[in-house]
Amino acid sequence: TNHLGCSDTLMKPLYIRVNGPTALFNPAITGSCLNTAITFTDKSFPDGTSNIQQWIWDYGDSTKETLSAAPFQHAYSSAGIFTVSLKVIDSKGCADSLEKPDILIISKPVADFNTNDTASCPQMPVTFIDSSTGPGLTYLWNFGDGSTSSQADPVHQYSTEGIFSVSLSITDKYGCTDYIFKKDYIKVVIPVAGFSISDSVSNCPPLVVTFTNTSLNAISSSWDFGDGNTSSAPNPSHFYAFPGVYKVILKITSQGGCTDQKTGQIVIKGPSGNFNYTNIIGCVRLQTSFKAFTKNTFSIVWDFNDGTTVSTPDSVLTHAYINPGVYLPRVILSDAGGCQVPIIGADTIVVYGVQADFNTSPVVLCDSGTVKFSDYSISNDLIISYQWNFGDSTISDEQYPVHSYQNSGLYYTKLKVTTQSGCMDSLSIAGQIKVINTPKIAIASSVGACVPAVLNFSGKILTADTSALSWAWKFGNGNTSTLQNPPDQVYSLPNSYTIQLTATNSSGCIAATNKIVQAYPVPVVTIVSDTIVCSGNSINLFVNGAATYSWSPSIDLSCTNCANPTAKPDSAVKYVVVGTSVDGCVAPDSISIAVKFPFKIQVSKKDTLCAGKSTVLSASGGEKYIWSPSTGLNNPVLAGPIATPLQTTNYSVIASDNRGCYSDTGYVPIKVYPIPVVNAGDDKTINVGKTIELLPVISSDVTSVNWSPTSGIFRNSYPGISVNPKESVEYTVEVSNTGGCLARDRVTVNVLCNNANVFTPNTFSPNADGVNDIFYPRGSGVFLVKILKIFNRWGEVVFEKSNIYANDIASGWDGTAKGQKLLPDVFIYIMDIVCDNNTTLTFKGNIALVR
Repeated sequence: TNHLGCSDTLMKPLYIRVNGPTALFNPAITGSCLNTAITFTDKSFPDGTSNIQQWIWDYGDSTKETLSAAPFQHAYSSAGIFTVSLKVIDSKGCADSLEKPDILIISKPVADFNTNDTASCPQMPVTFIDSSTGPGLTYLWNFGDGSTSSQADPVHQYSTEGIFSVSLSITDKYGCTDYIFKKDYIKVVIPVAGFSISDSVSNCPPLVVTFTNTSLNAISSSWDFGDGNTSSAPNPSHFYAFPGVYKVILKITSQGGCTDQKTGQIVIKGPSGNFNYTNIIGCVRLQTSFKAFTKNTFSIVWDFNDGTTVSTPDSVLTHAYINPGVYLPRVILSDAGGCQVPIIGADTIVVYGVQADFNTSPVVLCDSGTVKFSDYSISNDLIISYQWNFGDSTISDEQYPVHSYQNSGLYYTKLKVTTQSGCMDSLSIAGQIKVINTPKIAIASSVGACVPAVLNFSGKILTADTSALSWAWKFGNGNTSTLQNPPDQVYSLPNSYTIQLTATNSSGCIAATNKIVQAYPVPVVTIVSDTIVCSGNSINLFVNGAATYSWSPSIDLSCTNCANPTAKPDSAVKYVVVGTSVDGCVAPDSISIAVKFPFKIQVSKKDTLCAGKSTVLSASGGEKYIWSPSTGLNNPVLAGPIATPLQTTNYSVIASDNRGCYSDTGYVPIKVYPIPVVNAGDDKTINVGKTIELLPVISSDVTSVNWSPTSGIFRNSYPGISVNPKESVEYTVEVSNTGGCLARDRVTVNVLCNNANVFTPNTFSPNADGVNDIFYPRGSGVFLVKILKIFNRWGEVVFEKSNIYANDIASGWDGTAKGQKLLPDVFIYIMDIVCDNNTTLTFKGNIALVR
């Protein structure tokens, strides 16, 4: 369509043709087994003009194949899920591809199983657990006794004893199979109980019997010894303490759960019987009656469990318990043959008792006070009653009473206790409680003084005391004393101090009193700090802290008794002022006045430096300094700063006094030389005995070149050297310029000793023609041949020499052995060579003798 709206249309049918084949395929089956050929059906089609000529297959197992015609088959050697792709190419080179993800499954089932019942007994169920892997499995079990099963987890019962092998065959849904066989896997046995005993009959207890388990096919044992005791030990021992006939039973269990048992009998002879007793609870001196009933008994030993025993044929007797406690009596029965059997009583005998005891706190009272009474009575019974007598006609029934004493004197106390069983005891203590009168005292001293205040003190007794007093002073200044009339006390700090005094009599009664004394402060006279004035100037002085003042010396002062005089000194002077407080205490202070005069600065001399180095500048004569320029200085306001200039610099310094009255200027020039440049080059490697030249690259300002160490240097060719070291050496080259600035670099010459140092001919002709008649080692840098041996083809040594030098024809081999010329042949040589750098090398090779 044009801008006028006119339009036209043209269509060319089938004008464009796109050629090329279409790839299409399917596997004959979707799943199969390992190493089974799988056919792929090609359904690709051409474009109608060009035929397909190539089929390129990728089977997904790292195998690719290019074919020109069917059939298309492939066998997989590993299991898995595979993606297969096909690319087809026609006669014109046009191609198409098709990929089918996870289109093919190659299966490999694995048979496996287990059971927890590998040992069992007849008719007990054995459960087999399948652990095979694979898709859609079917099973065939063979249990080894003629029975089979197709279940996944079968349960089987073996009817007879034996050892059975079990197998399992599986097949998956693709027809792939696997098989497992477990030889002698199941053991089926019947348990048989049996045991032997060390002794079954005894004329007298005790009897220790050892049981030996002779059972077959048991995994656990259970013993019943017939006396109420049991055991699960395989071979137990048991202690029989009393006469009797005992039935022993052993029960066993096999691994499959089957059981069996066996019985036996133990017979123990001897006396027997029992006894009883009455009146088993009461207070000390408890009388208890005993009576025994025995059989086959000749005599009885009575043990009352309180340390008393009685041997008698009597079966009736009485015993008195005299100590509190719990007792379990017993008897020992003896027959005519001397067999003894102990019989323990059925009931315990309880004997109660009580012991009164108490303590008091405190035992001494001053003037009056209360006393706490603590009960410490002990009993194996419950104490239900307390009776206290305090010695002042007062009593109490409390367990822990508190009593108040109001009058001085000695008091006698008593406690009586009773238990719930009626047992009683009492305790009296004479004169334990004391009530004592307290002494009366006072302090005699002065009331105060200026610091450092020195005060005296004395202790006064106001009421006479019959006992000696001990004194204790606290003076408030950190000091103490134990004297009635202590030494004078010094108080350095102004303050009010509380003086404490105590006096204690021999009974511990304490009297206390206090008194306050004063330490008057010295006035704090404060004057302006020391100062400086420029010569010819005046200054006002200011002081405070006191009531009145006095100045000295009076020279150059406007007044001597005022607080603010004016001073105009013409030289250094020190003024002293004395201040007096309203309490009459005095204190001095002083001020020093310095006078500043003009001065002349002194500075350090000019200096030279290498770039990057430092020097210390110095100035004197003033008190404050400012250096410029500040570039390269660590601190431009020091008298002696450290200078590290990068280039030649003329430093100036202005000095002044602290008051800023006067100043002066000085100069210090510093010339800076650059650091020379040197490069020794890369490290070198040579064979021992060889020569190498070391030539450094240096800057144009270098005036001196030095090499170290000198070992191996045989020629100097400024700035380089020629070296032939015998061992590896690190050489250092040091250069300097006119400013004495230094630079260094290093280069290492690594010295080797190898085949390049040694030459050994492989042929020689000992025919006396003067050419190659002798076989000998040759080389450079070779120090010593430690040993040279030559062997014939049978391993016999035909020539040997040690500690010879290389290139020494006189030490070589002339082709003879034991004085006889050898026939032409190939010989073997071995030699150890020590190089000039002490490296040892071993060489082996063949040498042909030609005549």
